[in-house]
Amino acid sequence: MANRAERLAEKFKASEAYASLKVPRDIFFVVRCDGRSFKELCDRAGFAKPFDLSFAKIMVSSAKAVYEGGFNPLFAYIHSDEANFLFNGELSFNRRVEKLVSVIPSLMSSRAALELYKALGVELPLSFDARVVLLDRSRVVDYFVWRQMEAWRNHVNSYAYYVLLSKGVSPEEASRRLKGLKAPQLHELVFKEAGLNLASTPTWQRRGVALAWIKEIKEGYDPIKGGPVQAVRIKLREVWELPVFNSEEGRKLIEDSVKARLKESEG
Repeated sequence: MANRAERLAEKFKASEAYASLKVPRDIFFVVRCDGRSFKELCDRAGFAKPFDLSFAKIMVSSAKAVYEGGFNPLFAYIHSDEANFLFNGELSFNRRVEKLVSVIPSLMSSRAALELYKALGVELPLSFDARVVLLDRSRVVDYFVWRQMEAWRNHVNSYAYYVLLSKGVSPEEASRRLKGLKAPQLHELVFKEAGLNLASTPTWQRRGVALAWIKEIKEGYDPIKGGPVQAVRIKLREVWELPVFNSEEGRKLIEDSVKARLKESEG
């Protein structure tokens, strides 16, 4: 009986779709999670539109749950209902793609549901989907530049859409009027209709939020040498005032986080 059970187990394990699909070793990659049907969620939860700080905080807390759940991303970037986690080197689940795209969004989903209830007393099922994006080392920063550009596009589109709705325009007509407009045109529309300069909105709305490894120096005392000593540690920090990733400061933020985490794991 036991032998038959073992044979059946081997047979069905061999039939598992994608069980052998793994991220290649020694390559950088991103696990990108996107909220599923979050527009309906925001409507039912009563979040302010187009942006709500409470929702942004829930997203950041949900991203931190990935770190607390046994993963150690080199860098993470969050905007709207999207979270991007950068990895390299050894990883849980032997780098199996089916595990990465199920466990990581599950950690985010469970934390988001808990945070939603804690913040607003709202009980709603939440879910994220996920994908894996393979990156050459030289393309890591460019990937986040791209996602931050998407954050800006979403920012101007969302403001323009909800400004039109506030003026009594129907959702269908608002979508029609905005179709094909470039960012400068949307920017001008918002300023003309609402007197709002989109460049003056909170940084996290325009550029997103990051979770970065930051080096910190701790002062201490060495009892053997009988004098002060400095110890360098890395801490995971929320960065709400992000620079533009395509700037020298922005690229340095990403690179420093990656190098700090890699050095820590090697040590």
